[in-house]
Order: sequence, then C-alpha cells, then structure tokens
Amino acid sequence: MISATSISSGGMAVATQRFNNAAESIATVGTSLPSATQVDLSSSAVQLIESKAEFGINAAVLKSSLDTDRRVLDILV
Repeated sequence: MISATSISSGGMAVATQRFNNAAESIATVGTSLPSATQVDLSSSAVQLIESKAEFGINAAVLKSSLDTDRRVLDILV
C-alpha cells in the first residue's frame, strides 16, 4: 500500500524539479545560450508560482499525515 507520506514526498520532489526547470529557463534570458531566445517568461513565471503552491500543498498533506500517525500511535500506547 502506498502511504500519504510517500505520495506527498514524491509530489514535493516533482514540484522542486518543476521549479528548478522554470528557474533555469528564466536564468538563460539575456545570455548567449541557444535556447535563451525561446524562453516564454510569462509561462515560466506561472510554472514558478504553480510549483511553489504544489510544494506547499504537498508539505501540508505530509504534515497532516504525520500528525495523524502520531495521534494513532498515542491512542495505541
């Protein structure tokens, strides 16, 4: 069975990667790199905002899952 902890941790990893990719594409603007002329700043900025929100949501799910696990263990002990 897949736990909420592993799902939210995986979601945080994906959000981090999306954030890094968007940040790298923005960082190429103004450089002589070949892809710098093809960067869409507005979509990159949206990706930054979305990945930040996605990370926050997954962090909240992780916290809630860990709190629930702690409460269950407190009840059992």
